[in-house]
Amino acid sequence: MKKYFLPLIFIFFVYSETGEVEFQDLIKIDSNHYEVNFVLENTALILSESSNDPFEILVTIKDSTIVNDFSSIQNYPIKSVEAYQDQNDVKIKISLYEAARWAKPQQIVENSNLRLFVPLFFGKDIKTMQREVIVAIDAGHGGRDPGAISSELNVIEKDITFLIASELARTLQNTEGYVPVLIRESDEFIYLDQRYQKSRRAGADIFISIHADAFALPSVSGASVYVWADNPSSISAKNLSKKVSPVRLEKYDLNEDTAMLKYPEMYAEKNRLSLSLAKKILHQLKLDPNTKLHKKSVEFADFRVLKSVDIPSIFLESGFISNPMDAKRLKGKPGRRMLARSLFLGINQYFAEVQDKNLFIFNKDSNLTYLIQSGDTLSEIAIRFGVPVMDIINLNMIRDEAIFPGQKIQIPHHQFYEIKPGDTLSEIALEYNSSLEEIQSLNNLVNTQIIVGQMIKLPSN
Repeated sequence: MKKYFLPLIFIFFVYSETGEVEFQDLIKIDSNHYEVNFVLENTALILSESSNDPFEILVTIKDSTIVNDFSSIQNYPIKSVEAYQDQNDVKIKISLYEAARWAKPQQIVENSNLRLFVPLFFGKDIKTMQREVIVAIDAGHGGRDPGAISSELNVIEKDITFLIASELARTLQNTEGYVPVLIRESDEFIYLDQRYQKSRRAGADIFISIHADAFALPSVSGASVYVWADNPSSISAKNLSKKVSPVRLEKYDLNEDTAMLKYPEMYAEKNRLSLSLAKKILHQLKLDPNTKLHKKSVEFADFRVLKSVDIPSIFLESGFISNPMDAKRLKGKPGRRMLARSLFLGINQYFAEVQDKNLFIFNKDSNLTYLIQSGDTLSEIAIRFGVPVMDIINLNMIRDEAIFPGQKIQIPHHQFYEIKPGDTLSEIALEYNSSLEEIQSLNNLVNTQIIVGQMIKLPSN
């Protein structure tokens, strides 16, 4: 997994619901790696953004009070670090001489303290501010909690969810611009509330919780995608909601329930983005020939693990292990890989539409960049990204399908468009700088007939 190094450290003090904040210093690891470090009393609700003119990162710690304003002039490539009061919040401004690659502030429990840090990476190839996308992947259950069990079919939910999570993490890890964070990295037990708290402390952009289910009737089958809501949308959602355990917050945790009441607009936006993410993942599941859907629309349930005030979160029920066909699909690597692919492609499409110019998932040609790993084959890579092998070969001018570990290749990325009332293929082609023939070929359309709600691929350019 990608590691962040410790570079810069400073210290000041803030008091509030967030508690005391100590700005320590700037630490330099080498000429390219730095880190801005703070010490917090509790997990904080933190916002962050960057700009290119000038090169700056602005961090906002909500509901906090700084005792004394702080300003420190630094050495190249960091110009200065400032901290000041802005009504009920503390704002920290990191000014840079040149562009850097960075990630959202992360909060880590260390030696009875909560350390907050902003990683910074500099390099000749970094011309504009670039922010990595952090994806928190929650493999359901674990340790003493096995989840659903099918003794006849020899399937345990905690094992299936971890294998799917690991497959998704592998694809994200080797795709430039993404950083996966596994909420559990082994067969360990983690309370529900600690799962989304770990997601917050990791600085996650989105939260993906992966599960499987079981039912008394073995005929019940299929995958479902859920987002948070106070009222379940179906009987099955209601039954699943009943399994949620009581709230369990620990010393450093942020009370998400209190934050929801205090920031209703932020909470509403999170729910809107969660639904957008869920719809894109559900669409990819519909395209998966191996996966049957239990529900063909996004479901709503009050799953505690989804209850973050600002992090878009979805809950995948990958199937019913009590169903022989679902159990066989989930036990097999091809079935799990297709589920991981649907998750990845849905996530990728979601970020393709996010209006954040600092993200660098897609290169100047709107393609993805993948780092070849030992054991990779072009056919497996093509399956993982859902593109034809020949598209990868032609795009990268690969001869004899020869690839090697450490090699970077481009993966063609296709955007999707949902047909709206009044749309025609010729108008869509004109709007997206394409041709009618190209769109027909890309979507295997024999004529120009389309229907409202239909999803079509658009050329990567």
